[in-house]
Amino acid sequence: METNHYQYSTEQIEHYSSMPFWEAIFFVIKNAIIEGIFLPRDRLTEDDIAKQFNCSRTPVREALRKLEQENARKLFDTKSV
Repeated sequence: METNHYQYSTEQIEHYSSMPFWEAIFFVIKNAIIEGIFLPRDRLTEDDIAKQFNCSRTPVREALRKLEQENARKLFDTKSV
């Protein structure tokens, strides 16, 4: 399993600034999956994502729950995104 070193840009988050933070994280990650930046073998942990967004794991968990509801999360194993 590979660790993905994708870095989120400030502009990506600012684009969704009118939304709750967890929802902005959700859309940034979802778009990265759609664009093929994240692949099924990539290892993405809640901690790694939280560090990149400079936030706690709580909004990351909410974003991942939403991804799971949309079946996007099934691309990855259960211990990472």
